[in-house]
Amino acid sequence: MKRFFLFFIPVIACLASCNVVQYVTVPVNYGPKTGFSLDTSTIVVVNKFNPDTSSKVRDPRRINVLKKMSVTALSTAANQLKYLPKVGIINLVDSVTFIPNADSVKFLAKKYKANYVLELNDVSAGVYTETSYNQGMAYTYYATKVKTRFSLHESNGVYSKKLSGMAEVQQDEGYGGGFSSMFYRPTYRSTIPALNRAIADATLDAFKDYLPYSITNDRPLYGGGDMLESSVNHIKAGKFDLAYNILNPLIDGPDKKLASKAAYNLAVVYEAQGDIEEALKTAKLSNDKNRNDFANALIVDLMKE
Repeated sequence: MKRFFLFFIPVIACLASCNVVQYVTVPVNYGPKTGFSLDTSTIVVVNKFNPDTSSKVRDPRRINVLKKMSVTALSTAANQLKYLPKVGIINLVDSVTFIPNADSVKFLAKKYKANYVLELNDVSAGVYTETSYNQGMAYTYYATKVKTRFSLHESNGVYSKKLSGMAEVQQDEGYGGGFSSMFYRPTYRSTIPALNRAIADATLDAFKDYLPYSITNDRPLYGGGDMLESSVNHIKAGKFDLAYNILNPLIDGPDKKLASKAAYNLAVVYEAQGDIEEALKTAKLSNDKNRNDFANALIVDLMKE
């Protein structure tokens, strides 16, 4: 499970442990991939989303939830963008009546002498079933998936960019399975605090190319035996060079299972250092040596990153 944070946490902390498998939290830092065309930019933030008319939802309570989520999305976008160097924010969002802004991009840009107009176009949420695996055991649960859709317009009203983000949160209600699950699906009304966190994460996802951020991943590590256990202790202490010196020789050893575990642990080391390309390469090597669920899960996550 992932959460987005805007500041790098230079700490590798052990969450849980057992004789063979221990868990470590790995934060991976990313810098902005792009920026705004001008040295100094002013951005007008407006709401164009009206759940009363734009959504297929007819339940007034759900519409109210969508409005609250939209305010969170807009405030998250405005509050994060204003911290970028030489970026000024003019927030025109009416968080009380939530009346969408009907003014054109050109009008808003001219009135507020802005270089860009940022619009919220859509917020949606739905409940789905998800399956995760822990040491080969499948676990199915309900998850609420939240999506945001923004558009960033240049002041001339001609050029624009679509910005979409998604995040999910596990539901409080458990998945029972069986025949009844075909007819029952929980609502997302009962998880408002979790939804607010998810909509903030979905907004950060939409703007990830513009913002510095880090992703935290809970990674299992292979312990057991003097060498692997020693590597785990070094990884938890952030002593990656020492962990590398232990793990790298094991990868080419005759014991394929040990080589696979060592390669996987080394892939986590690379991820913790921010070298996603090398982490992916080493996780695939782990699977080539001896297929395992940890390497499979890591490969899927790294390909997304």
